[in-house]
Amino acid sequence: MNKHQRLKQMVTGNRKWLLVRLGFAIPIAVLVFFFLQTETRSIAYGSLLVTSLLVYGVMIGRESRFMSDFTDRVRAKQIIHIQYAFDYMMIVFLCFVFPLLMKLESVSWVPFLVFSLTALGFLLVERLLDEKVKRIDPEQPTRRDVKRESF
Repeated sequence: MNKHQRLKQMVTGNRKWLLVRLGFAIPIAVLVFFFLQTETRSIAYGSLLVTSLLVYGVMIGRESRFMSDFTDRVRAKQIIHIQYAFDYMMIVFLCFVFPLLMKLESVSWVPFLVFSLTALGFLLVERLLDEKVKRIDPEQPTRRDVKRESF
């Protein structure tokens, strides 16, 4: 299968995964909001948030397998899985670590600085991993290609 055919199938499959992500994003965002707004039920909302993130991790794993099925090269598959693991870690950071930093309120600029540096690092790593996939399997569309074609 050539790059264009792979990209077309990935974009079609990506639409389904986009709906799954939105199905998790809205409830998780509401849970983060409630977690930040309440003092008395933080444990309940935090537990629901952790549970939602674990289920979301399973869905990310399935999406990762779907996207890596288009290549036969083992190393490219591994890098694609690593990319999705980074995505998941960023979501966990946004939904759990960042709100905890905000709840501590010890220094107001620390959460912003930590978030900014983490987001910048994530973007750099994602770009490097895309380039590795492109070098290993030139026929495998990168995540940037899929994102560009999806929108």
